[in-house]
Amino acid sequence: MVQTIKNKNKYKVFFRRVSTINQDLAMQESADAMYRENYIPDEVLIMNEDGVSANKLDIEKRPQMKKLIQMIINDQVDIIYAFDRSRLFRDFYESNYFVSLCKKHKVKIFFTSSGNGQQATDSTLLEGVMNIVSDVEGKNIARRTEEARKRYPPRKLGYIKQKETKQYSMDPAKKDNLFLYFSAIKEVTTHKDLEKALKQFKKILKTTPNQLLKIVNDPFYAGYDLTTGKNKLSHVDPYLSYEEFQKLQAKNAVIISYQEIEQSLKNQDIYDVYCGICRKPMKFHFNVLDQKAWYSCSSKHPKSLIATEDLSPIINKSLEKIIEHLDTEDLLKDSRHFFHLLRKSIEIELKALEIKKHYLMEKIILETDDFSNWRENTHYVDLNKLENEQKEFLNQIEEKKDLLLENESLVGLIKDYLHKSRQANPFFLTSVLIRSLFVYPNEVNIEVSKFDYLQDFQSQYIFNGDDLL
Repeated sequence: MVQTIKNKNKYKVFFRRVSTINQDLAMQESADAMYRENYIPDEVLIMNEDGVSANKLDIEKRPQMKKLIQMIINDQVDIIYAFDRSRLFRDFYESNYFVSLCKKHKVKIFFTSSGNGQQATDSTLLEGVMNIVSDVEGKNIARRTEEARKRYPPRKLGYIKQKETKQYSMDPAKKDNLFLYFSAIKEVTTHKDLEKALKQFKKILKTTPNQLLKIVNDPFYAGYDLTTGKNKLSHVDPYLSYEEFQKLQAKNAVIISYQEIEQSLKNQDIYDVYCGICRKPMKFHFNVLDQKAWYSCSSKHPKSLIATEDLSPIINKSLEKIIEHLDTEDLLKDSRHFFHLLRKSIEIELKALEIKKHYLMEKIILETDDFSNWRENTHYVDLNKLENEQKEFLNQIEEKKDLLLENESLVGLIKDYLHKSRQANPFFLTSVLIRSLFVYPNEVNIEVSKFDYLQDFQSQYIFNGDDLL
């Protein structure tokens, strides 16, 4: 079923970010609390980035920031609250792009970190300077921090850090299981072997599969830092010899392949999907071995579940239907109508100018005795101004006429572009044309954003095979 709905009011976005999973958002939450109290809950949208480095990751790898930017483009944001500039971006170029985008869409930026808070300046130059400072400072901090963390991490799975001596000794509670994990990885030859090891040891070691995969590639467990050469870490009690660590890297092909499939499946989570029964967000799942991904709802009601391979073609075909039902003739009709109104208005002005010109010509002929300095005659100067005004109006008519002709060509290009975007960037097109997705046990309900020139669009379609009927 497909419906159209009107856009809601703009949001007051409270954006928070911490660089590592060891940090928390409490300070930023506390700083913006007094501002959140000024709004009703429906106006407020909280966006948290946990363990996301603004130095290491660009926009494309920051889902929350990517979503915020799309909302700004869609004119869904009124004001953004952030602790300081570094919470939004560290990169100078991305910061400038973001500030310019906010300025274009009249989105205010407010920083909550000092006193009563402060609004971002309207000066692109000043903001640019502030962003450069943040960029340089952030990169220096990141470089120094990264170097220190590799040699002296605050914590490491399987190790106990002695604060006084800065020595890293094996954790007796995890030592034996880590040895078993490294032994299991040595025997891995397939994705199935790898997943079996990850499932087994994530429970035993009480960690995540991603963390387990990082351990395999971390020379710290062999007592080395390989960032700038082969540097032995004498303060680390190693689980592996250097040679054993090198042999373990031979398993990288299986691990990299596994991670690529995993990332490919994760990339399919590009839609905001809601359960049609309880109206709650559906949870995204994936299985690397089967190379499948799906959304499901775990609430206590008839099960709602849909595979991404089933949802994607439904969304794609819905976008195709929307594009097909864009009434371009109506759009062109409006363009022609506005052109005729403009031309009619200009023609009235031209007639008025012609009368004024005729009046000045009479005065020049009847009141001028000496024509030797006719160019300096005030009536002639005024007449020249009127002629220039006439030329300007005539140029406007020609320009608008050219634009109308371009519109007729542009409409075809836009449709072609939209069809290509449907294939190449469904996330972008979905965010523009589709308001929300509701999945029922045997039905998908798509709410389409309401806009002009969407004509003869049915409220219900049946997906049959690979088409909507």
